[in-house]
Amino acid sequence: MSTEENVPLSSDEENSSNNVTLERVIEECGSFGRYQYMHFFFLILFPVATGVYNFYYVFASAETSYQCITPYNISQGFSLAISPSQCSYEIKNVQNQTMGIFPCTNWIYNPTIYGRTFTEEANFICQHSFYHSLLATTLQIGAMFTFFTGRLTDWIGRRCSLRLLVGQLLVTSLITQGLLQFVPMSTNHKFILVLISQFSAGIDTYIASFILILELTTSSHAAFTGNLALVAYSVGEVIVTGMAYICQHWLLLKWAMTLYMLALVPYLIFVPESPHWLLTKHRYAELKQVLHQMAQTNRRSDSRWLIYYQYLIDNHRKQKYLNQKNKVKLSFLSKSRRFLTHVPTMSKLFISGFLGFVTLLLYFKVSFGLGTMKEINLYLNMIIGAIVEAIGYIASSLLMIRYGRKPIFIVFLILTIIYLLLTPLASHLNHTIIIIVAQLGKFAISGAVGVTYIFVPELFPTTIRATGMGFFALLSRFGSSVAPIIDTSISRNTSFVTYINYIYALLTIICVLLTLLLPETRNIPLTDKINYNSNRNEKAPSKTQSITRT
Repeated sequence: MSTEENVPLSSDEENSSNNVTLERVIEECGSFGRYQYMHFFFLILFPVATGVYNFYYVFASAETSYQCITPYNISQGFSLAISPSQCSYEIKNVQNQTMGIFPCTNWIYNPTIYGRTFTEEANFICQHSFYHSLLATTLQIGAMFTFFTGRLTDWIGRRCSLRLLVGQLLVTSLITQGLLQFVPMSTNHKFILVLISQFSAGIDTYIASFILILELTTSSHAAFTGNLALVAYSVGEVIVTGMAYICQHWLLLKWAMTLYMLALVPYLIFVPESPHWLLTKHRYAELKQVLHQMAQTNRRSDSRWLIYYQYLIDNHRKQKYLNQKNKVKLSFLSKSRRFLTHVPTMSKLFISGFLGFVTLLLYFKVSFGLGTMKEINLYLNMIIGAIVEAIGYIASSLLMIRYGRKPIFIVFLILTIIYLLLTPLASHLNHTIIIIVAQLGKFAISGAVGVTYIFVPELFPTTIRATGMGFFALLSRFGSSVAPIIDTSISRNTSFVTYINYIYALLTIICVLLTLLLPETRNIPLTDKINYNSNRNEKAPSKTQSITRT
């Protein structure tokens, strides 16, 4: 068995020591051992929570079968007919002439499938059907704030952000649900509280936990670990489906979700900080402590990684000193101008934002579409959809490891285009074909989303990685907030469904073309800072430049 010795280096090794990266140090501490297993097990529970909260809408706003309750004081000689949609009724005289058409204002619901939903409690059907889509839209609007929470994550760290975001979600949930449960109020007041709760749930922990998962290991494991979080998100869909089946009440389901988040609080005491973030903030003592814990848990001796760590810190301190010595002090406006005019960073930022907008728009279009399908039971369809989604994430992860990010992303986009073109053609076929096409769409768009959540953070250095992901999430959630509004608006117009699918297909083709402009990031170590010295894409040092002493 080979051992690591803390011995003097040769002149060639001395020169190469200037290129030691943090990834090399983490590799010596154990890039995928017991330390990562332990923390990943708990960290993926936060993406599970995101999946639970994102699909609460499907069950809380499920449209159960209903029947119009008509007035009973119809005069003799008049008859009454209910419209097929159960949204209006008409009164006719003895000659069968229509005397008037009136909107239904009261309904009776069938609670045997979904229990009591908020749609039923607030009568968000017929002329009020638009309001139940606001529950989904409000959550997506809240998720747009991940741009600011991403910036916060770069500023105060991954660990503090995680604690802060969990705290705000729990405080808001406990207050709003306590009022809904114990204080008598009108339907309008309940609706406002539910909207507040949905908005708060949108400002979730996904970005902070996801980036921390990526930064606790090396780039060679990024595809696997990143997709582990995405698979956990699809597991959240299955869990919320099971919760809804058991609870059979929209408010009780809310309480079950809050209890899940409360169960995660003890882990926040032990959650580690990102080594990459600690290095960029020059917090060397804390970085050394994290690396020591990592090595100790992974059963690596200190002599194996300390020499690399020392070279890394020495070089980092020298670079910091040279930067401070040579750097001209820039004002906030000058720094902002330099950042905003850096072509490589800005192009990656806006291209990734557009990719996020289109992919998440289509993801929620497909996902919410599964929740409204009449051809199959909602619970069964959601579980099948979650399994198909997980398969999409796993498939994209395995393919990315071998073939890279760009080609696999393009493949899944092409599959999505095929789904969009097939959907109008399959709408008149039998139920089995409709379900198969819908699940094909779920697989295709899930694979595409799975690639973006690995590809995008690898495009940006540590100093702006969470900010870049936040901007990506901002435009992504703008797309997902539009999805339920479009879906509600066109659900009764079959001809327009065909046209909107063609528009979606065109947007997806544009995504394919823009992807060709991005650099490939497969097996490229994560960089720490923006290189302002050139307007070319930053190139991180290759692994061959690192020291290897065994």
